[in-house]
Amino acid sequence: MGWQGGPFCPEKTLFLDTETTGLSGGAGTVAFLVGVGYVQNDAFVVEQYLMRDYSAEPEMLAQLSDRMSQFDACVTFNGKSFDIPLLKARYTMCRMSEQYREMEQLDLLHAARRVWKLRLGRCRLSDLEERILGRARCGDLPGSEVPQRYFEYLRTGNETLLEDVILHNRLDVVSMLSILVKLADVYAQPEQQTHQQDLFSLGKALERQGELQHARELYRLSAIPASAGTISALSERSLAGQANWRQYLLLRRCRDWEAARNVLLQMIKRRQLNEVPYVELAKIAEHHARDIPSALDYVEKALRLCEKSNQEALLARKKRLQNKINH
Repeated sequence: MGWQGGPFCPEKTLFLDTETTGLSGGAGTVAFLVGVGYVQNDAFVVEQYLMRDYSAEPEMLAQLSDRMSQFDACVTFNGKSFDIPLLKARYTMCRMSEQYREMEQLDLLHAARRVWKLRLGRCRLSDLEERILGRARCGDLPGSEVPQRYFEYLRTGNETLLEDVILHNRLDVVSMLSILVKLADVYAQPEQQTHQQDLFSLGKALERQGELQHARELYRLSAIPASAGTISALSERSLAGQANWRQYLLLRRCRDWEAARNVLLQMIKRRQLNEVPYVELAKIAEHHARDIPSALDYVEKALRLCEKSNQEALLARKKRLQNKINH
């Protein structure tokens, strides 16, 4: 999932989201509202710290520091790139660096991308709420309008201008908890996912974590073709080839040559990756089965599918195999 710390403890984890005076960061950007959430007595508590004017920033940061000191880990959405560096900078600018609390971090944006980006394309919080959690916000204030609302509030003193901002922030914090729970469910039973893209993405994520047996099974599942004639069958054909290829590489890595050979034969049957499976079958036949005639046959079949610009290595392999047979 992207968690690099030790055992994950929900009760020692703080969910954090900021609303700022600018969306691109920079020295002049200030977090004027910080929302935090945490689990307490089987409930999810949300607290929000509002900077009513610039002079109140040190007080707000001090209150936030007191709360952060009670937790070991922090969950954010794009926090590694934005929220956390911004807060750290504000503590420094206010000469309060010693009060800043370093914590283990889990950035849900990166975790969500590992699982759903291939299918969704974009993984904004609103996209995940609508397409993964199955709920869409109605009348929510767009994040792009948040800075202007705060500046207007500072100019007029009208606190009602901040009501939508405060609600937006609170919903962000609550959504992070929902997404984390969803991700935990997905990783607990990855093979139960119904979208081929998600199965493939999870296979890559688990392979990266060293869970090779689980990754192989997910690649196998994501390589199963959709019903012929459907739109999904056309769009998923390429992905199925990639899944079989990664499955083959894992089998080759653990030297399970018979299973690896079967995957390659399946790729040929489904016309995946052109000459590539023939080339790999030739290597297995030559170096492991010691079957030179079969290796030569696979190379000749690969040459019929291979583009001329890629034939040089295959021609050299063919010549070497022919020499082995003749001698």
